[in-house]
Amino acid sequence: MYFARHIAATPDGAEARVLVGAGVDGPWVDLRVAERVRLERGGADSVAARRLAAALVTGSLADGIAAGEAFLDAARAALADGEGAGRLEVVPSLTNALDPSGYRDHMIFSGHFSRAWELRGEPVPEVLFELPVAYVGNPESFVGPGAEVPWPAYGRRLDYELELGVVIGRAGTGLRPEDADAHVFGFTILNDFSARDIQFREMEGRLGPCKGKHFGCAAGPVVATADELDWRAGLRMRARLNGETVCDGNSNEAIFGLDEVVAWASQGETLRPGWLLGSGTVNGGSSIEIGREVAPGDEIELEIEGLGVLRNRFGRPAEGGWEPSGDRRGAPGEPDGTEAR
Repeated sequence: MYFARHIAATPDGAEARVLVGAGVDGPWVDLRVAERVRLERGGADSVAARRLAAALVTGSLADGIAAGEAFLDAARAALADGEGAGRLEVVPSLTNALDPSGYRDHMIFSGHFSRAWELRGEPVPEVLFELPVAYVGNPESFVGPGAEVPWPAYGRRLDYELELGVVIGRAGTGLRPEDADAHVFGFTILNDFSARDIQFREMEGRLGPCKGKHFGCAAGPVVATADELDWRAGLRMRARLNGETVCDGNSNEAIFGLDEVVAWASQGETLRPGWLLGSGTVNGGSSIEIGREVAPGDEIELEIEGLGVLRNRFGRPAEGGWEPSGDRRGAPGEPDGTEAR
């Protein structure tokens, strides 16, 4: 199955609705409508059916994933409905397919991270070949296909990143790689936008990235359930900048498997349904590897086999804002080297 979301106009204003389809391009069914009709056909009062359908199928795909088999049963029934309850006759403008309940991003493609360190004139840290290192991102920063990429006032050099997103379907902790199949719901295209200048600067403090990443991500146009993709064999991943192909890679080029990413992420903590784990940028999947810089108005298209195309355009730099300035050594509160007594 394939899931997507769109923003629907309702009497109470615009709201997100979860869609289900049999393919990456639909046709799409409004799952809440389909479930309400199914309940009514089963004898439920119309008011009760509306309430129950809204409780099971909120505007959040992460909520639906957390509902487990009840949500999936509703989706299967909607696709099997011969009368087409909830089917959208007009192809909707989609928003981010997943509103992740948690998000972290990894670095598992050595060609990409090695190039980044090379550009900084520093050796690649050994730990990157030993662990699928990650950072915790901002789940509130996600936009969908067609949305403008926000350009923060503090960023001078923005970048795109072509990534495969792993969507967690069932809670788990202390997992092993062989457990991954039971905990992965599906996959989506992920574009983890980066403000490279502030990212590299703040990471000199051995923390982050934070402001270099938290301003924006894109996901979509769909989330495909794991059974729809031969993900263990590898998926072709391509990027086009203003229509020009600038990357043609494959997810199987990673030095860690996605099952290992899931297992490591679960050590010492609990993965929750609706979490998104990014693969990190595929080799060649950002502008730093092609020696170019993106500019306001540039269009970036990311395509992954079986997941469609995620298309976004970079906006103009925001005006105003605030940044710390100056060197704070010697400022009040800065240690003066004397021992406390």
